[in-house]
Amino acid sequence: MKPEFQGITHQRVLNIAIPVVLANITLPILGAVDTAVVGQMGAAAPIGAVGIGAIILGALYWMFGFLRMGTVGLASQAIGAHQRGEVAALLTRVLCIGGAGGVVLVGLQQPLFWAAFQISPASAEVEGMARQYMMIRIYSAPAAIAMFGITGWLVAQERTRAVLGIQLLMNGLNVVLDLWFVVCAWARLGCQWCCFCDVCRRMERACTGAFAVS
Repeated sequence: MKPEFQGITHQRVLNIAIPVVLANITLPILGAVDTAVVGQMGAAAPIGAVGIGAIILGALYWMFGFLRMGTVGLASQAIGAHQRGEVAALLTRVLCIGGAGGVVLVGLQQPLFWAAFQISPASAEVEGMARQYMMIRIYSAPAAIAMFGITGWLVAQERTRAVLGIQLLMNGLNVVLDLWFVVCAWARLGCQWCCFCDVCRRMERACTGAFAVS
């Protein structure tokens, strides 16, 4: 028997929209925390390196942003048609695409970074530190790209509270790891350890997202 159609009400829309809005509000916190923690090193170059490195990688990752909105639309249609098998298949597809896309970015990192600095040049010191930052953080690409699909899949099922929970957990882990690795434990390697924190939190976010969809 097909499930009874649920009408669209203001309450239903708010239950979907509010957690997404709150999750998006928390996004700038990640960059602000990284900048604030690296700023404790007392030099301008690491701040510039983290800033430009984050922008370049963010642009590369966002090339796969279609996975989120595309998955929302396709999964919503499958849910509306009561095709649960297709809903599950969509999740498998976006995870495969995300993983493959991440591997491609890792493999092409050198020419991509070269092209990025041709478009947005920096001083030798900043560019060197930014390359070190990105060469470590790029290994979070499979998890970061896969999360586009996982997020879209959860939103399509109106499970936006899970999206908010993942985002809050990632933010909290980012703060703890930044403070521990950069400020407390290995202050001399702050810029490099800052991106190591990013890799850890993105892997944690992907694992939490995988748990949420199970």
